Parts: sequence; structure tokens; C-alpha cells
Amino acid sequence: MIFLNAPLLWSLAGLLALPLVIHLLNKRFPQRFLFSSVDHLKKSAAERARIYKWRHRILTLVRTLFLLLLLFVFLKPVLDRFGANAQTGPVRRQVLLIVDHSLSMEYQQAGLTSRQRAVIEAGKILGTLGDEDEVNVIAVSHAPAICFGSFTRNFAEARRFLQTLPSGVTRADFTQANAAAARLLAATKNRVEVYYLSDFQRRNWALVDFAPLADRAKLFFVDVGAESPENRAILGAELNQSQVLAGDTVPLEITIGNFSSAPLDDVITVRVDQRHQVQQPVAAGPWSSVRVTVPVPATTPGLHLCEITLPRDNLAADNRWTLVLPVLEKEEIVTLSSDGDAGKDPVRYLHAALNPYPNQAGSLLPRHLASASLDATRLAGSSKLFVTRCGPLDDAAADALAKFLHRGGGIVWFLDSETDAANLQRLEKAMATTPLPLRVGPLRKTDNVGSGAQQIVTGDFKARILRLFRGNLRQDLGLLEFYDFHAASATGSGKVLLRFGDETPAMAMTGHGLGTLVLMNFSVGEFSSNLARQRIFPAWVQDLVKQLDAREPVPLAFAAGQLVTGEVWRDDLRRQPFTSPSGRVIDVHQEPLGERAGVSFPAEEIGFYTLADGRLKYAFAVNADPEESDLRVVDKAHLPAQLTAGQESGFAGGQGDYDEIAHGRSLVPWFLLAAVGVLLLELVLQLVFRRLAR
Repeated sequence: MIFLNAPLLWSLAGLLALPLVIHLLNKRFPQRFLFSSVDHLKKSAAERARIYKWRHRILTLVRTLFLLLLLFVFLKPVLDRFGANAQTGPVRRQVLLIVDHSLSMEYQQAGLTSRQRAVIEAGKILGTLGDEDEVNVIAVSHAPAICFGSFTRNFAEARRFLQTLPSGVTRADFTQANAAAARLLAATKNRVEVYYLSDFQRRNWALVDFAPLADRAKLFFVDVGAESPENRAILGAELNQSQVLAGDTVPLEITIGNFSSAPLDDVITVRVDQRHQVQQPVAAGPWSSVRVTVPVPATTPGLHLCEITLPRDNLAADNRWTLVLPVLEKEEIVTLSSDGDAGKDPVRYLHAALNPYPNQAGSLLPRHLASASLDATRLAGSSKLFVTRCGPLDDAAADALAKFLHRGGGIVWFLDSETDAANLQRLEKAMATTPLPLRVGPLRKTDNVGSGAQQIVTGDFKARILRLFRGNLRQDLGLLEFYDFHAASATGSGKVLLRFGDETPAMAMTGHGLGTLVLMNFSVGEFSSNLARQRIFPAWVQDLVKQLDAREPVPLAFAAGQLVTGEVWRDDLRRQPFTSPSGRVIDVHQEPLGERAGVSFPAEEIGFYTLADGRLKYAFAVNADPEESDLRVVDKAHLPAQLTAGQESGFAGGQGDYDEIAHGRSLVPWFLLAAVGVLLLELVLQLVFRRLAR
């Protein structure tokens, strides 16, 4: 307890002797006795009681206590709550407001977001500051934004800084904010009041380091979050292929999170260039996430802006996900066989699977070569090769295939020719450092189709090249029958992905340089298997083309707070600037790369950053950080446990708490009530003594 008017103590302390003086003077007055009256006899009997003899002393103590309480009232006692700055004289307060500026603070309840509530609470704290007090503000997102370089009395600018904060879209790094706060505290000798205004979302507060603040700061946690927040969000979208070709239908895998106690049953909408729209129902249980696959059409070559949306809820920013779909021209696929005629079996089935559309309308354009004419020139311009019924290859052709692989090409080789064993030996010799995954023997042909057919029994279905057969689609393998195949054994190099019932390898894969070689120990010929007659065959062939691409897929989107990076033509960058989703021209960091330039810039908004010169040339999609969508809060009882020894902390909220932190809790009303209680006690005692005297 602290007295704000402590200098009055010695000037008023003499009043405490007044009851004693009255008591001493009262003893000198003469007393009259009426010996003959009965009243006098009763009074005499009462005076012989021990408590009646102490009446003057008891009343003296009661009156002294009353004056002591009145003295305390004049001294203005306060309770030093929260380690407040209440002192006997004027003290300069220094207050640091650390405001959570993350995406979760945009959750809206009762018409206000948590960020707006934080601004209101910060205004109440600023209202308790005097003219000599000082303040500073830190907005915490992926990097702290400090209002002033040091503590200042410019309260108006601090309010303006808080009120003009834009919507948060990133995570909040409070450890980094504490390090910035420690640098501010190092420039002052006073103990600083540090207020954390946050919703205490657990992803932001799980591991916060308070050690930089040492023991010179008094920490106060102010909860401005909504009660029982629930949310649903789009957590991501991705493609399982490195490139998208014109005419393709792209399977877009979208992850939906349901962070609420109620099940989610809604519709997700995918829009491409605001022209094409696809909708897909989505259902998820409480507190779970689910993946849905939406087929998205890739119409024309170029960049396409894709937007995925869920119906809006109280946190609208994570109900939208954007990405950029770069669509390429049609891709040429080379097929190789001993005969140059593409109309013969099994080349005809391969071409039909690669492009099953009339007039070659699909995204893959097959081009056939005879194995006798194979050289490096014929492979130029293509990156995918399918080999079936291959004729004998010389060393030059094998060397061309090895170099094709090493540069990043992909080869799917159907082992359905008598010359395959010798051809693979030449290829392995040309590859030099990379052994093949299979040692191939003679070709075995089934005479009795009814009893000698082989089927796929086991496989490594986690491999990306077999992703088409995951889940329920694996039963399609049970429909396949193979009549002709080679005797083969695994070498231990690469991976054996499929096996027949007699443990003979049916499919194997290995890498060489940047390329991929897939060996299929069967044929797609009409009399060698029933593969070409199955509906899964075209889908599998086209998926093989996509999975053979060795190039890393470009990022479809970036998270807010990340550094966006990419490459552009320098001439394009000189003609037009990049603009942000809000239309603001942004400065980009450039790194010359010949005629091209590497560009980078921080992602501070969500949406599309674009560069357009009559038409869209470059686009980068930025989305809200998905880790902010789970609005469950950290157990605030554990926050003080993260502090170091000697640090003071407390929880505050509301104008009353801020006033008590600034000035302490006034005890004047309680002392006045106590003084009134003492007066009532004296009245009761007087009545008791009067009754005893009767």
C-alpha cells in the first residue's frame, strides 16, 4: 500500500492524541452521587463490573481508530496492483504497446475484428498517460513494424499508427518482436510497461522467447480475441505434374480445413480467368481437413489466373486461394519402333492413347520414328520417347539415347522385341555410370492364352509414376493380362515397381543424369496383352508423360510474408512495372541474368502481382498463411511460465485495470466505510455501557 499524500502524515499525526486528551480531562470532572436513591445503588453495582471500568479506555481506542482511518483517507492510500507506477511523487511512465498484426486478428465477431478491438484497448491505455509519459508501438507480423525509433510523447502519431494498420495476412513472430523491444528498452533506464494485445492464437504463441526483455520490463497480456472462434478455410492447392499443356484437364488437389465443432458441407468454386467456372461439393468432419480433386480445364497457352473460393465466414481472407496456371503449347512425343509405319500394331495403340481426340486436338502430338533412323538430331526438340517393338540399335543410337536421358529426357520402353536384351546392353554401356534396373533374358510367348497369362500381383504404389492406381483404382490392375514378356531379374539398381505372379519384374524405373528410364516388361500389342483394350490405358499413358518430366514445377503461389522470386525478360521489365493486387506500383529487386533478370519482392498483400503489356505476361499469386486459419488459442496460464526469473507479468483488460496499473487501486472508499463502521461500533458500545449503568 502506498500513500499519495504522505507529506501530510506528520502534520496530521498529532490529531491521533485528541481522544487521549479528552479521556484525561474527563477524569478531572467531579462526580455527583445520590446515596439514598436506588438508581445510585444500581449505578454503583454497574461500576463494579470490569468492562464498565474499561469503558473510557475502550472508547478512547475506538475514537483513536476513527481518527486514524480519517488520517488514512487524507493520505490517499492506493494498492500497488500489477507493480504499478503509483508513487509518492510524479513519475514518468514509459509504455510499449506490442499489437498482434497477424491474419487471425481479422476474425470478426459482433461487428468488430480482433485487430479493431486491439486498437480500442490501446486507445484506453494511451488515455491513462500523462503529459510527461512516453510511448512506443510495435505491430507484429512476419517482421515487426516499429512506430518510433525511441520512446516519445507523440501520442497522436501513436494513435494514427494503430488506426491505419491494414488487414493482417501473415503470421506474427513475437520472438522477433521481443528482440526489437529489447533494443528499445536498452536505451532507457526506467522500468517499462509492455502490453501484448493479441488473440493469443496458438500457432503464434506456441514458442515465444521473452528472455531478451530481461527483468526491466513489466509485462501485461491483454486478450482481445473473440469468444469461441470457429473457422473454415482453404489451406492449399497443388498440381501433381510439372507442366500443364493446352487442351489438358488439370486435376487440382485442394485442401480444405474445418476448424469448428460443426461438420462442413458446402460447395467449393474454381474460376479460371473469371470465364470458366467449376464447382465441387466438399464435406469435412469437425476439427479436420480434407482433400478434394477438381478437374480444371487448361484452354489456351499462356498464363491463367485461377481463384478458388469458399462461402465467406467470419475470417474471409482464408476463404479464397489464388494460383497461377502456366499453360504450354502442345508437346511432341516421339514413338520408336522397327517399322516406320505408325499405323501398325502396337504403335497405333500408343498414338491413340497419347492423343485420343479427333484431328489431333489433344495436348500431346505423337511423332513416329523408325529405329534404324534414330540419332541425336531426330530427338532434338522432344523430351519424351516411347519405345515398342524396337529393332536392333547400333552404338551410335544407344549413345544418342543415353545423352537424351542425361539431359533430362524421359523414356518408356516396352520390352516386346527379340532385340531388346541386346539393345539394353548397348544402352547400359553408353550410360556407363548407371546400371539398368533389370537384367533381361529371352522373350517368352504364351501359347495357351487361357492358362498362361500373367497378371500384376504386387507393386510399389507409393511411387509417383503409379499414383493413378492408388486407392480404389488399384483394382484396374487386376483386369490386365499379359501373354508375352521377357524372362528378367532385378539388378538392385533403380526400383522394381510392379511384379507378375511368378515374381518376374513387370515394371522398373531408374534415373540417369536428369532423365528417367521406365522399363515395361510387357507389350501393348493386341495379341500380347489386353492392356490396350482397357479404359485405364489412355489415362495411364498420359499420366506417364506428365510424371516423366524432370523439371521442378514452378511455384503456383506464395504465402504472404514470403519473398516472391522469379525470372522475367529485361525488356518487359523496362516497359512496364509490377503492380500489387491493390493496383500499387511496386519496386522489385533485380539481378541481371543476361537478357533475362531475376526479380524478387516481399509479398505484403494477398492476390495477384502482375506485369501486363497489353496482355498478361507475368503473374505471381500470394495467399494468406494457412497456419493462421486454426483459431484455437494457447493456454494463457502457461504464458507466465515462459518468462525468465525476475520478470513480472499479469493479465489486464478494460479501463479499470489500466487505471489501476497507472495509478494503483484507490483505498479511500474502503477507509471511509471503515470509519463509518467504527462510528457505528462506538454507538453500540455507548448503548451497552448505558444499559449496564441502569
